[in-house]
Amino acid sequence: MINYKQLYERVGSVIGWDFSKITKRTKVVGKKWDYIKVVKKYINKETILLDIGTGGGELLLKIAPFVKKACGIDHSRSMIKTARKNLAKSKIPNVEFKLADAKRIPFSKEYFNVVICRHSDFYPKEVFRVLKPNGIFITQQVGEKDKENIKKIFGRGQHFGKRVGTLMNKYLQELKKTGFKILKKNTYNALEYYANMEDLIFLLKNTPIIPDFNIKKDQKFLEEIERRYKTKKGIKTNSFRFLIICKKPAPQLSSPSARRVR
Repeated sequence: MINYKQLYERVGSVIGWDFSKITKRTKVVGKKWDYIKVVKKYINKETILLDIGTGGGELLLKIAPFVKKACGIDHSRSMIKTARKNLAKSKIPNVEFKLADAKRIPFSKEYFNVVICRHSDFYPKEVFRVLKPNGIFITQQVGEKDKENIKKIFGRGQHFGKRVGTLMNKYLQELKKTGFKILKKNTYNALEYYANMEDLIFLLKNTPIIPDFNIKKDQKFLEEIERRYKTKKGIKTNSFRFLIICKKPAPQLSSPSARRVR
């Protein structure tokens, strides 16, 4: 089994969670939404926002100028260290990063207007606790079919073999049970073309897509990928994502007449 904690700490100390160098060279066809644009629909200059699993803070620092206050938490010391370095470089004044587990968010009840979480674990009860009434929770997660052709060649991978929709349905059920009202749910399965094998290898080395990925030991699989999926556009694979947007309902006040009946 892959040691996700060790992988995450190593990546945090090297790049944070910034894959912008390769994503700029990657061609994507069929993507349904831009995560930052989705978030911006639910925020304004009075918003206090939390980012769960903030990584190196790259995403939060892009959103921070549009809100009153932005907070990011992560359980990885190396990620938070990188996030604080990125914050110092950015000189954005309304952001703070905290080392914290998503199971125990270090903020008081009903503190945030919006909570976001991209590709990280979250716990619905904790999200519900820290959200204000009518607060919004937005999460994007990696679905079962992500990098499907690559996982088939390796014979292993993140969520490999799981039925499509299992993860999304699990989250939906947990959120509803906690008390959230589901506002929107969506998926996309987009084609991706990585510029070269070096970019794809960088991705595999620094993410949990392929458990225990090793360039030398997995050389035959890499050669098979290049042989079968190298095109004029690049190395062909796919990106499978799902999106859930939900709301914490405001408590309903009983009417005066209902109180008199009691």
